[in-house]
Parts: sequence; C-alpha cells; structure tokens
Amino acid sequence: MRSFWNLGIRLMAAAGICAALVWVASCNANGKPESDQQIRQQAQDATEKAKVAADKAAAEARVAAANAEREANDVAAGVKAGLGDKKAGGKGGGVDLNSASRATLETLPGVTAATARRIEANRPYDSTRDLVRKGVVSSAEYDRIAGDVTVK
Repeated sequence: MRSFWNLGIRLMAAAGICAALVWVASCNANGKPESDQQIRQQAQDATEKAKVAADKAAAEARVAAANAEREANDVAAGVKAGLGDKKAGGKGGGVDLNSASRATLETLPGVTAATARRIEANRPYDSTRDLVRKGVVSSAEYDRIAGDVTVK
C-alpha cells in the first residue's frame, strides 16, 4: 500500500514539474515572450523529463504489483495449509462419505437430515467432488464441508 502511495506522489510530482516547466517556458529572464521555437523546445524537454519520471513510476508499480501478487499467493498457500492441517487433525482425515452414518454426516456444517439421506443414497463416491457432480449438494454447500470430508 505504501508503494502505491509513493507512486501517486511521484506521478503528481512529475505532473507538477511539467506544469512548472511549461509556465517557465512561457517567459524568459527579461519578461518578454520567447519565440515559438524556444517554447516548443522547452515543452519538449519538459515532456522528456516527465516521460522518464513516468517510466520510472511504472516500473515501480510493476514491482509493487508483483510483490502484492506474491504476498497474496503466500496468504492463499497458508490458508490452504491451515485447512489441510484441520482436515488431518482432530477428525482423523475427515468424515468418509462412503461409510459415515447419517448422524455423523449431519455433524458436518450445513448438512441436514435430508442432505445426509441424499449423500447415503448416492454412494459410492470416487472423490469428494462427486457430491457436486452427482447433484447431491450445491457448490456452495460443498465448499462449506470440503475440508471436513474424505473418500476412502
């Protein structure tokens, strides 16, 4: 976030420098208007300086975006590992969809008696994702229980 703030400040500074140079370009030391050629040259110089500053800011933005993407991927990997640890922890690998009783299935988040009956009725399962493929639960329902179920 700080790097995006710095980027904004630098872009505003570059724009300010351009505006100041254009203003200065309109006058010379004795206060008389300069020739069109001189004004054009000064505007060109100011634009070239602004372009260099903008290129530098863009490069910094690319670096900041790459860092943000890496950090987001690290967070996602941590969440995934945390969910994996939960699954491998207290439930001994999760509830087996092919052998769990209705009562055990009903302990899963959001699984009602009717859902537990549908799970039993559609056995056997080759993977936990078969719950969605066979239309037993919706994708949202599956997402709630995915970390707590397994197929053995």
